[in-house]
Amino acid sequence: MSRSDPEFWNRRTNATAIWTNLRWTLVHIWAHGRAPALGIVAVQILLGIQPALLIYITQHLIDTVVASAGAGGTGFEQTLPWLIAFGLVLLLTSDVLWQIRDALHLRLGQNLEHALGRRFLAKASRLPLVFFEVSVSYDRLERAKNPGLKLDRFFFAAMHLFQAGIRVLSITAMFVPVSLWISLTLLIVLVPQIRLAIEQSRRFMSFTYGQTEEMRRASYVDRILTGRGEQKEMRLFALRHTLSQRWRAMRQALRKQLWRQQQQQVRGGLPITCLRFGVSAGVAVALAYFLGDRLLTPGRFVALFRGVDDMLRAGSSLGHSSRELQNQSAEISYVREFLDLPEDDGAWIQQPPADREPTQPFPKPLREGFAVEDVWFAYPAETENPRPVLRGVNLHLKPGERVALVGENGAGKSTLAKLLLGLYQPTAGEIAVDGIRYGEIDRTSLASAVSAAFQDFFNFELTASQSIGIGALGSGGSDQEADLWPAWLPPDPAVVENAAQRAGVDAIAARLPQGYDTPVGHVLDGGQGLSGGEWQRFAIARAFIRQPELLILDEPTAALDPMAEAEVYRQFGELLAGRTTLLISHRLGSARMADRILVLKDGRIVEQGPHDDLVAKGGVYAAMWEEQASWYQ
Repeated sequence: MSRSDPEFWNRRTNATAIWTNLRWTLVHIWAHGRAPALGIVAVQILLGIQPALLIYITQHLIDTVVASAGAGGTGFEQTLPWLIAFGLVLLLTSDVLWQIRDALHLRLGQNLEHALGRRFLAKASRLPLVFFEVSVSYDRLERAKNPGLKLDRFFFAAMHLFQAGIRVLSITAMFVPVSLWISLTLLIVLVPQIRLAIEQSRRFMSFTYGQTEEMRRASYVDRILTGRGEQKEMRLFALRHTLSQRWRAMRQALRKQLWRQQQQQVRGGLPITCLRFGVSAGVAVALAYFLGDRLLTPGRFVALFRGVDDMLRAGSSLGHSSRELQNQSAEISYVREFLDLPEDDGAWIQQPPADREPTQPFPKPLREGFAVEDVWFAYPAETENPRPVLRGVNLHLKPGERVALVGENGAGKSTLAKLLLGLYQPTAGEIAVDGIRYGEIDRTSLASAVSAAFQDFFNFELTASQSIGIGALGSGGSDQEADLWPAWLPPDPAVVENAAQRAGVDAIAARLPQGYDTPVGHVLDGGQGLSGGEWQRFAIARAFIRQPELLILDEPTAALDPMAEAEVYRQFGELLAGRTTLLISHRLGSARMADRILVLKDGRIVEQGPHDDLVAKGGVYAAMWEEQASWYQ
């Protein structure tokens, strides 16, 4: 069903869903902020009865003034207590209580943002990598961001509804002694007002949800126009004018859609608005009639006349709060859905979850090596039968063996690498090391035993030492809380420098003003910019720092110049001796350093063997070799 269908929101924002979300929210509030929450409830009750208190005080104040007119000092003494009471109620409810509530609200928001933010980040870190690479599932994370803020807003929407309900009931109670029918009429007129607010809320939520993709596209164009990394191509290809026009067109289309939606809501609300003011006028006439028949004192007449307006505003607040509660309930649903996602890959790629937590340590030293047995893999998609990227792959990596993996773009090389690293789980088939299935190995133990340098690496813009040492940060085994780089776990200079020498970063560090203590990139003050090739050497150094049992180099020299590439591969020849290595490269010259070459085509290994044997065979590899060799002839 389309998410723009109002029926989707009927299910998402019905009373059952709201009540479920409210209970879930209250559980977390009770756990992380019960004191400020209870204070807010008390303040909301006092604010809710304020209009009824003012009606009562106003009635007696005016009647006392009328009765005391011309009575001199005695009249003043009779009037003064009501004046003081009126002033105190206004002061408390319009100033003091609001400030107290704002302070309590701030404290509650801080508690929830801290507690739920930690849980959100922990959840995101435990989800399988494939979750982030599928736009449909990644949208779940985007909609669940800022969970603490969403809980805070939902709770406050509920408190506003609670306060509005108290206001409506307390004001209604003030009319009951005068006329039960007036009280019932004022209550009945609120029903269509609230129903309209709820219906408009559902339609507006449906509308905004339907705009999610368009908004994301417009935001993407905005990032292209303003992002640092995009500016070279922006200017090279003279894209500013074209993309600016595209941005304006997209934003204009979104504004037109929003304007039409707002017009529909205004037109739909006109009958209810007319009904409200008609009832207000009718009640005012009835009160005037009662005053003429001396059924009301002047004070009660003025107070209740003012109370009609308070009642209508309370009804508006009730409708608005109902609508806001629905909106925020939908946001809470996103948070709950995300936090309740299963953390095993089976939820995304049709593999059943393990019966228990994996506890086996990674076997060291290796005896048999890595075995990939009939492995299939397909990225999750909205279609029932997504196209497999890997189709029954079988291979064996012996301990200390250097294997090159080659093939055309899209053949599945990087996907296979991520499976061997434990970042993905196969759709079908098994991956094992020394006969132990990956699913049985403790994840921390597995992560500390495998490493990689990717072509699409990330630039960690810290100090040079930290940018390399962060490769070992996750294997420290500490559960202490810390900043991005914990002061209690500085990178070991000897380990960092050893990895830097292996990757050729030592020469870069020698040119930096403070050596390894120099910030690199543009995030930290005094940061030094690096070239793409220099950043790639940092990525290679991070891969070496753990001394892994399996090292995967996925196009590790793509950003290097030919001389630097040749030097890196000469270093690889020495550094990789005795280490199980999988080298992925489009440059077949680098594959010659491998003991064995695997040729991947259409998700299958179609050839394997040493370079000379594959060239002599005259198959897929030989054709690729001849094609590349022709460029150098």
